[in-house]
Amino acid sequence: MNKHFSYFALAALILSCGKIDRSHISFSGNIKNNSEKIIKVTNYNSSLKQEIAIDSMGNFSGSVLVDKDGYYFFQVGRSYTTVRFKRGHNVNVQIDANNFYKSMSYSGDLKKENNYNVAKAHLRSSRVGDPKEYFVVPLNEFFPKIEKTRDTLFSLLDKSGLGQKDMEIEKKIIEYEYLQTYNNYKKFFHYHKKIDPDLPEDYFDPILSMDTDDDELFRHSRAYRNLIIENFRLSSKKEMQNNPSLTIIDFVKGKISGIKSIDIREQFASMLIRQMKDENENIDDDYHKIMSLLSTEKKRDKLTQRYNSAKSTKSGLASVDFNYENYDGGMTSLEDLRGKLLYIDVWATWCGPCLKEMPALTDLIKEYAKKEIEFVSVSIDSKNDYNKWRKMVAEKNIGGIHLYDDEGLSSNFMKAFSVSLIPRFMMIDSQGKIITAKAPRPSSREVRKFIDGYLDKPRTMKFSNS
Repeated sequence: MNKHFSYFALAALILSCGKIDRSHISFSGNIKNNSEKIIKVTNYNSSLKQEIAIDSMGNFSGSVLVDKDGYYFFQVGRSYTTVRFKRGHNVNVQIDANNFYKSMSYSGDLKKENNYNVAKAHLRSSRVGDPKEYFVVPLNEFFPKIEKTRDTLFSLLDKSGLGQKDMEIEKKIIEYEYLQTYNNYKKFFHYHKKIDPDLPEDYFDPILSMDTDDDELFRHSRAYRNLIIENFRLSSKKEMQNNPSLTIIDFVKGKISGIKSIDIREQFASMLIRQMKDENENIDDDYHKIMSLLSTEKKRDKLTQRYNSAKSTKSGLASVDFNYENYDGGMTSLEDLRGKLLYIDVWATWCGPCLKEMPALTDLIKEYAKKEIEFVSVSIDSKNDYNKWRKMVAEKNIGGIHLYDDEGLSSNFMKAFSVSLIPRFMMIDSQGKIITAKAPRPSSREVRKFIDGYLDKPRTMKFSNS
């Protein structure tokens, strides 16, 4: 009896271990010329966040939990790319950090899938070239370009040697990447020419009529996920114009009622989180309505954080305090800055849009040098980038006060203001009360008028304990 039980227990243990193995993937490789200590692995909805150590020789190896097959992401320093994972398989990659994208080469079980993905990225990049030259052309020249790019990628796929199921997935990915490029024409054209292109009325119909319930493609294609958002934007605008009494929450409720994919339902419902803002007079009722439409704990927590932030960062309320390292030495709190209007910039060394604002911010600081206002730049760089922050502050010589938040977006101040995207600008008055959680950017036309409107406010700062 005991002998039989032991055999059964051993068999159960082997079966259990087999299940665990089949839910993971072995991810390993070598990175030449590497200076980073970790490789970060995430998935399409950021429910997976895993770090794998990189040794002094550039080698790394780890077991990654794969909830569902699809494209995942890995990051080494500032370099970021996609990788195809399938449960129960292994992936090995060789990279030269000095030429990250072009040097990438895969081996292991998913060699074909991942090397195809690398080749496809290179081919697309060579076809597009300079985005301005690619997009800023008349429509009758743009269509042949994107069709040629799509057809060239189809030819690459035909020669890839992928299995039938993967071929079907990759073909749909190419089709939606084509549609995303089609959709981006207006944005790129306007960005470079500062005018909208002349488009037919039905130009965006392909986005409006796209399949919005492909659960598998949602995991595999960033273009498809982006187009789901575009579909929301276009369809909500159209429906609410046709029916002025329709609320955005009721629109989403109707939109997701027939969608089977939990991920896509959640994507549509999560677009409502932006309703959690100070100016929303129905914020309390909307909070409960939106909560009932969300199904994941992560999105519910995000909704609650935005709701609490909107309630606690209303104009006129006392701001949450901070106490950050000052570039010039020591620590600086919000209370230390009492008596002056504060224009706060949240940024990081890796943030392109943040760096683009720096010349305009420098001009503002010089222009208001003798006024009762302090310009405070708060870096949320990671601890690994601390030295980069100190070096960039010295190189850019922007002026103002430079602080470092070592907790980043997890600090109480950032959470209170619900900072998720940067750059972010806010203004606090001389009494420590919030003027706005989202101030105009330094490069905006209205920023000077906005600042001037508050320079004559009382300058005695009093902090509330509430």
